[in-house]
Parts: sequence; structure tokens; C-alpha cells
Amino acid sequence: MSFSKCGVLLAVVCLARIASPVMAIDGTPIWFSSFVASPGANSYVSSPVLAFDHYGSASIGWTEINQNTSDGAVRHSQMTGLGLWNTRTLITGNDVGKRAALSFDRSERPLLAWINGDGSVQGQFNYGANQSIAGTGAANAARPNISLTYDLAGTARGYFGGTTTGNFRSIGHTGSAFTTADMLSLSGVTLVHDSAMSTDGQGRRHFIARGNLAGGGQGVLIASEPAGGGAWSTATLTSDDAIGGVDIARDPTDGRMALAYTTLNSGTNTSKLFYAKFTGSFLQTTEVLSSTTEQYRDVALAFDLSDGRPAIAYENFVNSNSAQRLLMAYLTGAMTWQHSLVDDSILHDAPNNHARRPSLAFDDYGTSWPAIAYIDSNGALTVAFDPPAPEPATAVLLLLGGLGIAAARRKKTGDRPLWIN
Repeated sequence: MSFSKCGVLLAVVCLARIASPVMAIDGTPIWFSSFVASPGANSYVSSPVLAFDHYGSASIGWTEINQNTSDGAVRHSQMTGLGLWNTRTLITGNDVGKRAALSFDRSERPLLAWINGDGSVQGQFNYGANQSIAGTGAANAARPNISLTYDLAGTARGYFGGTTTGNFRSIGHTGSAFTTADMLSLSGVTLVHDSAMSTDGQGRRHFIARGNLAGGGQGVLIASEPAGGGAWSTATLTSDDAIGGVDIARDPTDGRMALAYTTLNSGTNTSKLFYAKFTGSFLQTTEVLSSTTEQYRDVALAFDLSDGRPAIAYENFVNSNSAQRLLMAYLTGAMTWQHSLVDDSILHDAPNNHARRPSLAFDDYGTSWPAIAYIDSNGALTVAFDPPAPEPATAVLLLLGGLGIAAARRKKTGDRPLWIN
């Protein structure tokens, strides 16, 4: 069994929380990378999903897919109190695990679900047996869309994309069994690339997607669940030649919804990153970034739980040298957007059209520090984290941990362990 030096530091940070004040993100984040797992030969990791339980323990739901054989595996990696990553395998086999989702209920029990290559959907609750959610042909496995979350009342609120374009079905869990039903249908779209869903402070579901529009180009599509049931309200929020990424999240301070998305206009070669927040009567949209020399692609939106400020992890492609980078934009106390480079060399896209966006989450143990799961330039599943500023009494502990990390941060290969089963 091997120890991850960065993981050990994260464990030290967890111990240091007890003496640390609640800190929001201000100034410049200091990122540390924690190696989680490498895929096997000819295999790749699809879109990871990072989540914290309410004790501050990080978990990742992810799938591994072999490009040559279509063999797949659904895995769940958890960080232990000693800085190790333990990875368990939920299922392996031919054409399984095209994309996975993960969330925690209010009793810290993990809920996972995934789409298989035959269009079936399966799930697992609290380390129990795998269960069927939907049978063969129910889901679009070529463009897998799946997500899980819990509303403030503790009700599971998930979904997956159906085989009919624009159709999405709900995923629920009763505590012992999964449920599914028709949820919403988007019109005017010929292909849905990616999507996300969250719930507001009243438990109503809100949805965002990016897809090809019937009239040409791509659009950001939004939908909201009505209070009394029935058909969801839908609209195309914006359109352009390409939409690189979309995400949605709930502001913990007021329960209202916020969006993040990126656009690309091929005529002017202009790429933009947007943030939009519902004010109670309309969506107030802010242009966070605009560039003709870089492209902004997939995004992940989350809120700092200590103060309700938004943060956006975003993929950045540099046109001049094709560099694929990961950055985070965050709103400061002065209400200005700052940007922090997380990793200057990552892999944005996965083969075979499988989504591979970053996953941003904030620890909600009380310190509210950000962490981002992504795929590094070697194809390895990695988590970058910005630990909270410690009290002087714990600074020495972090310094000792940091000394062992300096060399590891200068190289991306070496004595990395495989996942620990």
C-alpha cells in the first residue's frame, strides 16, 4: 500500500480544520494535487463526479472505459482520514459504465447511478447490492446524461437522458429501491451534449443543458419544474455557434438558482464565460471572461458554503499552442471575479464523445474549501484542493506536509500507486 504525499497533506488539513477559522476564498488560492487513480492500458476515465459528505470526506464517482474492447467499470473512490484514496469497484463487464453520478443523503450514505452501453441504468445505495433503475434501451448511451442530488428536505432528485432526443427521466430513491418516471422534454433540439440539474430552496427542480438546435448552431436550454406539477417550463436562454459547457447550482444563502456556461462565436473567434443568477424576478447575467485567443469549454459551478460566493471551474484552451488548462474563477468580497490557474496541462476531451468535464465541490464541514476533480495530462484521475488558511498552531503541520509535496508537483509520473482496492 502506497501513501499519496498530497493525500497525506489533505489529511493533515482535515485535522487542522479544528483549529482553523471559517475562511472564504480571497487572495490567491494555493492548489495541491492529490493523485487518485490511473486507468488501465488502452482505457480512459470519463467524467468524474466529486462530492463531500457532511463530515468533510471527499468521494468521487467515475467510470473507466477500454477504447478497444468497450469493457467498462464503475468505481467509487473515497479519501480516508490518513490521506489515502480507497477505490471500490461497483461493476465491471463489457459495455458497462458509460457515465456515473454520485451524491450523499443526510445520513452520509452514498448514492450512485450509472448508464450502461445497452441503455440500461443501474444504481447502488449505501454500499448495498446493485439495483436496476431502467431496462435496456431506456437511456441514450451514445451521449450519456445522468446526475444525482438531494434537495434540502433529503429527497433524492436525479435524472438520466432518454433515447428520445430532449427527453429526460427522473431518478428517485425510497431508501430501499430506485424509482423513475418521465420528467421533462426539451423541444427544438436535435442532440443534447451535456446537462445538469439542481433544486431551489423550496425543493423544485431546475435544469440546464447544451445541445444542437433544430434551426442551426447550439444553445443553452433551461427548464423549471412547476410548483403544482405538470409540464416543465422550458426556454432557450442563448445560442451561438458552439456552447462549450453548462452547469447549475443553488445559492446556499437564499436558495435561488445560478448558472454558468460558455459560448464560442466562430465568425469573430470569440469565446465567453458567463455567470447568471436569478434575482427573484429575472436572470441577471454577468460576462466573466471574453477572449479571441483562448476558448472556454466545460464548466463546473459551486458555491462557497461559508459566504455564498460562486466559483466556476473551467477548461481553458489556448489557441496559439493548443494548451489544455484548468482554472477557477471566484467572486471575492469586493464583488470582483478573480481567476486562479489550477493545472496548466490537463486532458479536456475523452474519446468516443464521452463527457469529461471537471467537477467542483466545497467541503461543508465548516471550513468550506474548494476541490476540483479532473483528468491530468497523463490521463490520471486527480483532485486539486485549496485548503483553508490555518491558525499559526497548525501552520507548521502544513509546512511539513508541503515539503514532501514540492517534488511531486514538479512531475506527473513516478511512484504513483494504482487504485487501492
